Amino acid sequence: MSLRLVRIDDRLIHGQVIAVWLRALGAQRIVIVDDNTARDEFLREVLTLASPPGVPVEVLGVNEGALRCIELAAAPEPVMVLARTPRTVLALRQAGVPIEVVDLGGLGAGPGRKRLHKTISVSPDELRELRELEELGTRVEVQIVADDRPIPFRSIDRG
Repeated sequence: MSLRLVRIDDRLIHGQVIAVWLRALGAQRIVIVDDNTARDEFLREVLTLASPPGVPVEVLGVNEGALRCIELAAAPEPVMVLARTPRTVLALRQAGVPIEVVDLGGLGAGPGRKRLHKTISVSPDELRELRELEELGTRVEVQIVADDRPIPFRSIDRG
């Protein structure tokens, strides 16, 4: 499978993703799946420019992103998939995208959000969506940077 990493990170493309993850994974393409970002022409352009030269970035809504991820999962090119929310990854999984593991990279704190681990806070809905992903057979892990040892979501999900 060429989906080398499916990562939930509300910052999408940022320094860790570019400097560490792309190199560690050998990913040659970034696919961002997020309805709001796909509709925002300026943000799409900023994210495309933030990628290293020679690494194409596709910014797609959930429906189009699911079809593209299914296609890319069957292709040899190594790909990194980024989403802002657990809801998006759950929708991809429910649409048939073969996601074995999803990485929680960063979800900011705020009112009504529970801190799970360092830079990861979730709403009650996001917590439910992560649990549902695991029920569907997708392993959820926390791995902020590629050198970190993955932490199983189940070990930090204290209900």
